[in-house]
Amino acid sequence: MRSIVHWDGDGFFASVEQASDRRLRGRPVAVGGARRGVVLSASLEARRYGIRPGIPVNKARRACPSLVVLPGHFELYEQFSQQILELCEQTTPLVEPVAVGAAYFDLTGTPALRNGGAGLAVERLRRTVLDWLRVSLSTGVAGNKTVARIASRLHKPGGRVSVPAGGEAAFLAPLPAGWLPGAGPETLAALEVAGIATIGELARAPLDALEVILSRGALRLQRRAQGVDEDPVAPTPSGEPSFRETVEFAEDVWEEPFLLLTLRTMLERLLERVRAAGVEVRRLNLALRYTDRAESERSVTLAEPGCVEPDFLPRLPELLRAAWSRRVRLRALVLGAGRLYRPSAQMSLLEPAPAPSALRLATAVDAIRRKFGPSAVVRGYQLAGSYELRRSA
Repeated sequence: MRSIVHWDGDGFFASVEQASDRRLRGRPVAVGGARRGVVLSASLEARRYGIRPGIPVNKARRACPSLVVLPGHFELYEQFSQQILELCEQTTPLVEPVAVGAAYFDLTGTPALRNGGAGLAVERLRRTVLDWLRVSLSTGVAGNKTVARIASRLHKPGGRVSVPAGGEAAFLAPLPAGWLPGAGPETLAALEVAGIATIGELARAPLDALEVILSRGALRLQRRAQGVDEDPVAPTPSGEPSFRETVEFAEDVWEEPFLLLTLRTMLERLLERVRAAGVEVRRLNLALRYTDRAESERSVTLAEPGCVEPDFLPRLPELLRAAWSRRVRLRALVLGAGRLYRPSAQMSLLEPAPAPSALRLATAVDAIRRKFGPSAVVRGYQLAGSYELRRSA
């Protein structure tokens, strides 16, 4: 039986700000998204005033006039998160970051599991992080990743939930279906129409009926609802992009307009996968392969994480020009996205807030393409670009 832990920072961004500046400790603190104008993270003191991620910053200030609102310092949050990951790696090499401020680690077969069990190892981690970094963690321990993740988020802040072997299905059964990873808005809407509201109801539903509602994803989602998840904890090399799109050209390419058009299409496919995973990213990485097989690459990092094309499109020309360090024809492009963040409140199922129009449009296009194929929706730049390329030919 596996023993998997998921840890999730409590009000992580706000907690890191308080840990970094002692003047903020004990005060209501919110980290606000400058671009979106909403609260991204709230300290325990701020939550006592009803301040939660996703509410407008102006509304939060009215609820608590003494609220300290800070811009996001994402490099700092990434540093704190990395330090916690390194603490986990002292116990097991099987550590998988989920996002900044959250990760899995697998204690199966480790000395820590034999010397006191998972509970002692997890409590040691929580205490070390609290004493050293002054950040509180909520943790879940279970036999698989799905149940551990839900357990860690069930009783935040400061939650410590351990699900015994064999008790996974009973633990999940009373929870709303929205708690289940992979149950996005489109899936939940279909389940609601079918009268399925809880994870237990999803677990007991006839599979053939679910396949009519959910098509190919029905079996995987139902198995998760039944407490079954065989996915391993998969360590990610430091700095490795978590999402990647590759295009290899049939002939060597030189024309910058064509390369930018290709990159826009790659970015669209890449961010569709990011949204499907329910995360946001802050960094784009572009690797170029030249005709002589040499390579060069560059990265660009946003001030705030995002998941829609307008967040990243303006940075593509500078990224291409920076990476294209040799004026040699190109054979391939590799576009990667990394520095994962949990979804902002506008994407969250547990704390819903009105999604911005760009996100609503992107998710609608995603749904249409999943149902009718990639060519069901074609953007104007793709049509214009193909026309210009035919005309120049």
